[in-house]
Amino acid sequence: MKKSILYIILFTFAFTGCEEFLDKNPLNQYSVSTVYTTEQDIRFALNGLYRQLQGFNTGGNVNQSEYIYSMWTDDAYHRAGGNQSSDLDFSPSKKVLGYDWETRYTTIRDVNEFLARAPQAEENFSDPELYNRYIAEARFIRAMNYARLNFLFGAVPLLTEPTEPDFFPKRATREKVFDFVNSELDEIAEILPETYEDAGDEVRITRGAALALKARHLLNAIDWYPDKAYLYTGAAEAAGEVYNTGIYSLDPGKEGYQMLFTRESANGASNGVILTINYNRDFKNHAYELVILPKGAFSGTRSNNSNYIGATSSLIEAYQVKSNGLAISNAESGYDAANPWDNRDPRLDITILKSGDIIPAKGGDGVNDLYVFDPHPKKDPTVTLESGVTVESVKTDDVNKNGINKTGYNFQKYMDFDFIEPQSGDIQYHFIRFAEVVLMYAEAVLGKDQNIGLAMSLVDEIRDRVGMPSVSTSYGSVGSVDQALDIILQERRIEFALEGPQRFFDIRRHRLGEQLFSETNVYGIPLGDNRNANANVLDGDLDDSKKIIVGTRTFTADQYYLWSIPLDAIEQNPNLSEDPE
Repeated sequence: MKKSILYIILFTFAFTGCEEFLDKNPLNQYSVSTVYTTEQDIRFALNGLYRQLQGFNTGGNVNQSEYIYSMWTDDAYHRAGGNQSSDLDFSPSKKVLGYDWETRYTTIRDVNEFLARAPQAEENFSDPELYNRYIAEARFIRAMNYARLNFLFGAVPLLTEPTEPDFFPKRATREKVFDFVNSELDEIAEILPETYEDAGDEVRITRGAALALKARHLLNAIDWYPDKAYLYTGAAEAAGEVYNTGIYSLDPGKEGYQMLFTRESANGASNGVILTINYNRDFKNHAYELVILPKGAFSGTRSNNSNYIGATSSLIEAYQVKSNGLAISNAESGYDAANPWDNRDPRLDITILKSGDIIPAKGGDGVNDLYVFDPHPKKDPTVTLESGVTVESVKTDDVNKNGINKTGYNFQKYMDFDFIEPQSGDIQYHFIRFAEVVLMYAEAVLGKDQNIGLAMSLVDEIRDRVGMPSVSTSYGSVGSVDQALDIILQERRIEFALEGPQRFFDIRRHRLGEQLFSETNVYGIPLGDNRNANANVLDGDLDDSKKIIVGTRTFTADQYYLWSIPLDAIEQNPNLSEDPE
């Protein structure tokens, strides 16, 4: 026990930077009886639990991040293919299963230790409500990890107390784990405040976060939980309460949407954020830029970025025409394949780094030394700035080269060039945005009451924020619940593209895999006739026969819709193979 408790305390030192606490005792004098005795001890230990929350990767790969789930959807692809299960192979031996399992149970273990030891300090709290709040925050962190394990693996061990190393638990039923999370979030929501007044507390967990996570948890069970009415009713109540508080809102305009993925939205500056995962170069940073940016882009002191994941042509083509809201495949949309980025949903430009975009170049200062991103092997675009300076392209990002993202479309959200060391990113990650609550509310009222009118008006709020036409303009009269649901899922795809697990959630819980992955090829940019590189090919050509094939996928429903327990975990604990109880 002593080892894991000291682990929490040791990493909180870096998190808090509080010298006074460090001076209390030599580290070798810490024990269960000394580290959980004061209000300050509990806050430090709780902050350590916060530090385990991850939105971006902290190391030089994409694992243990929220955006990793994108590469298991029709939106993105990892250039390592099967090595990262981007080919949709989720057999028990695949390492991606183990990452989620191991990291989440590590956090759960530490929360259980915290909850078991915190009562030692309760009598030393000047404010009992503060003590209860700290306990609720820790329980939320445990609940959010169990919610994800329950969604991914179904029946998993349900551990709520510290365990010994030689304890080998069996799995609890999927229903039991689901109900535990739901009950925890109900109780937590009654304790947590709606907002925080003290500076520095803006990123702490609130009542709104608990209710939003509850709505997400309920809707994520829609494909297997027997009582659908219960799920929709509970999600509508939870999301509806958050929606109606008046605390949160959509940051207006294209500029408001773009701000969400910059430093300008940090520390409570955006009303569109419900739960943020904090990063700071002094105690917790990330390596998002390192693994995502193109090879030709600024890389600080590192010789190259890794450029592991790219967006697919399927995602690019899902963005509608701005002027009329029609799909670009619609002959009446006015889509121009020669100018495919003009007159499109503004969220495309904010989400995707594409041919012709200007970004800081490798070897430069990250600000003034620019180049034109050019993934096509035969095109050499140049751009003349308003100052009269001509910016040229380089062939570093040629999709036919090895070791780069071959889709030719790169991530743009949360991208930043203000770093020197390649693992020093500090932009905050938004785990739950208000826009997700709005669209969950729309889906819940649609499922609960078949209220198409209210559901589509909520979708309109999301579209109107970035200047997109209304649902009625884009789709005409919405005549069925099924059509309304398709519109909601389309809007979720565009609003949250490449941010996190939302698209992965939707494909699984609505069983869309058979439809979306019927085509085994994964496509990127158009190259030319018969996929031979030709400088005359239009950047927006929709003909799949001209597009680069970046990989293939084989969809297996049993593997995709419910992951197997990782083989490594079963080898360590054979009891996981037994029927849940």
